[in-house]
Amino acid sequence: MVFTHCATTKSATIQYTVEMCLANPDTCASYEEKENFDNLCRTGCPNYGHKWSCPPFAPLFGDFASNWQRLYIIFAHADLMQFSYIKNDYLKVKAANSILKSRADRFIREMARLHGSCISTGSCRLCKPCRRKIGMPCAHPDLMAYSFEALGVDVGRLVEGCFGKPLLWYQRKCPPQYTSVVCGILTNEELSLEYLQESYLKYIVD
Repeated sequence: MVFTHCATTKSATIQYTVEMCLANPDTCASYEEKENFDNLCRTGCPNYGHKWSCPPFAPLFGDFASNWQRLYIIFAHADLMQFSYIKNDYLKVKAANSILKSRADRFIREMARLHGSCISTGSCRLCKPCRRKIGMPCAHPDLMAYSFEALGVDVGRLVEGCFGKPLLWYQRKCPPQYTSVVCGILTNEELSLEYLQESYLKYIVD
């Protein structure tokens, strides 16, 4: 399933593409590299040890998904050429990611409420600051969401395997052609891709 949608901001109307596919959680577990990704988080991410949704607190994907029969993976991406009105290349990526993440998170949380659970586009953003930072238990353990990366999944290999496209990353003075977000819906229900598209368009209304 592939469709395009537009997001209207104060500065422009941005078109982006949403791709969805159905995967078996057991198949997705084959992309696990938990130890490797925990080490990357430990050395390169300020959230390590400071958010309940992040390593070392995030479980292994296979354990987290063990009670679910279906995984619907969502891959949303936007061409950065549309952000020519922003002069700084890194800020173009941030602007695009903000558009993609906010809409994807709105959609998957509604789907989780109706049909099961979700895997987010990044670290949980329900509380600011996360209560882990002040030495307290998670305030919303039933709503907290993990990302694929936090669960130890190599998202680059996952996207290549499911959608045949590479993840592209910002490099200094060399912006990627597009930026993207990846998230998922875990459920025991059979949801048609047409239903998911209709629901996406319903719940991400600007």
